[in-house]
Amino acid sequence: MKVKTYLSLFVLLLGFGALSCKAPQKETNLAQVRKAIEDGDAKFGEAVRQGDGAAIAALYTEDATLLPPDSEMIKGKTGIEAFWKGGLQMGIKDAVLTTEDVFAGGDLAYEIGRYALKIRPEGAEPVAQKGKYVVVWKRTPEGAWKLHVDIWNSVPPSQ
Repeated sequence: MKVKTYLSLFVLLLGFGALSCKAPQKETNLAQVRKAIEDGDAKFGEAVRQGDGAAIAALYTEDATLLPPDSEMIKGKTGIEAFWKGGLQMGIKDAVLTTEDVFAGGDLAYEIGRYALKIRPEGAEPVAQKGKYVVVWKRTPEGAWKLHVDIWNSVPPSQ
């Protein structure tokens, strides 16, 4: 009887030990994550100013999802590149992204921010558009932070 009790206790302790052992998580330094995100936002704006849809798409993960306003969702880097190339061809000339808040844990982070676009359609007056966005960022195995889910919408011109 004692052997069964000790064996049961041993198995129970072994189980608790296994539950308490989990894969080590990468350390998340919020200041470093915020800087990486702000650097990514700056690269996004520079790619827009250069008219480079491929450079914009390179900032996204391979399996990213884009959720543009009044449109179907777009999945994958190929579709995202086509979307941004279309926007550039329609006259998007500048994008300024301003980070308001960042939260990070493990390999995911989210950013809440505001954007300002300058749009100059061919043969039309320039337009300024402002709005807000949420981006879920994902850390790649190489350690880079990339846009993983991107959603935004504009605010009325009076705001």
